[in-house]
Amino acid sequence: MILPAIILVVAVAMLLQFLVFYCRLLVAAGRRVELSESVRKVTGIEGQTVSGEDFPRLRRLVELCPQTDGDGYRLGAIRAYHAFLRVLETLFGMVAPPAAAWATSERSGCAYYAAVTLDARIAQTRRILESDSLTLS
Repeated sequence: MILPAIILVVAVAMLLQFLVFYCRLLVAAGRRVELSESVRKVTGIEGQTVSGEDFPRLRRLVELCPQTDGDGYRLGAIRAYHAFLRVLETLFGMVAPPAAAWATSERSGCAYYAAVTLDARIAQTRRILESDSLTLS
């Protein structure tokens, strides 16, 4: 009975580790993308910094736009990662301030990734509207 429990714990730990690595990769890739001026104006983002507290608002804005290239599962992974980071930040806030600062920085990256996804979805929607208007003319 104890062996299946150990296997389950190890499997869950490995899955969590994979999720963290995958999401850190997505966040790092998102930070290299420059946001368009229209998205900056709509979201109120200035520069490369976004507060991690803006993530829920940005995610809701993203959900208003149609999905592009199956980015929904990536945003779902980032959402889970953001929640995981919030738990880490709460748990280690008083005990390990550097860990809490890292979690805060990563949560900011999650919010910026959501803004990048919003930018991509808006751009795709504009392209579709432009192509439709050209075919109707």
